[in-house]
Amino acid sequence: MFFRYWHHNLINRDDIFWAKNIRKIVVNEEVGDTGRYNFGQKCVFWAAIIFLVLLLVSGVIIWRPYFAPAFSIPVIRFALMLHSFAAVALIVVIMVHIYAALWVKGTITAMVEGWVTKTWAKKHHPRWYREVRQKQEKSSE
Repeated sequence: MFFRYWHHNLINRDDIFWAKNIRKIVVNEEVGDTGRYNFGQKCVFWAAIIFLVLLLVSGVIIWRPYFAPAFSIPVIRFALMLHSFAAVALIVVIMVHIYAALWVKGTITAMVEGWVTKTWAKKHHPRWYREVRQKQEKSSE
């Protein structure tokens, strides 16, 4: 997942503008020229990657029968705290992600079925919509 999507989730100037206008977004006003993913979606991506890596590394350290004997008690305790923090943080990110998906009409269809309508794409991700249309026009020539 990381290697396929990381380059689509790099933060840019439009994302900063989007984040500064979060109040408008909460009341369903579109802001900025959003590409394939908006700033919120990019934050979910990076948070998931970071917290999953933290869970993996800390999980290996606290894995009792196999790896824990190789580490000191303070390191294991720190790893346990880090593991707990990462787990709770990831759960919160997932809950916010679900809430945001329910908030924006049409998003559940996109997540479950893998497609969106032209109208939805044009409204929520106008730059991405234009890029896709340009590719379609070039391929039809």
